[in-house]
Amino acid sequence: MKRILIAGPLDAASQTFVRQLSADPTLNLTVYTPSQVTLPEAVTGFTEETLDEGGLSAAMLDQDLVVALAPTIHLVETVKTVVTAARAVMIPRVLVSRTDEMEGLPRDVRTARQLLLTAGMTTDLVEGLGSLSALLGVMPVPAEVDPLFDARFAG
Repeated sequence: MKRILIAGPLDAASQTFVRQLSADPTLNLTVYTPSQVTLPEAVTGFTEETLDEGGLSAAMLDQDLVVALAPTIHLVETVKTVVTAARAVMIPRVLVSRTDEMEGLPRDVRTARQLLLTAGMTTDLVEGLGSLSALLGVMPVPAEVDPLFDARFAG
């Protein structure tokens, strides 16, 4: 069973991503987030700040992969914290995903890439949850059907 830690703030899209991952019986999922969210029953959750290096290191223990979700404005500090914590507990692989499409901080994106390249472990910086899904081999789950919406547009 593959153990994955997802660290970072969770919005509606990333909560759906967590639900999709939690449905995979080959994964053991842990979430480390500052967001007050309800997680699926099979997911271990910690409500802590992503930039708390000590707490993040503790959550990383025995994980096979860390997925860090970071808005571009906090990308560099998130990458620094995640890489330092991952090195401390010898995580073999770290994926970082930008959670927005902010284009105004190219220097920060470049710095984050450089930090990941020199991290001493397998790393990648990806854009969005679709890229993460592809890397993790998770197929998107169709959105729930809204019967009121469907009834209005039925023939």
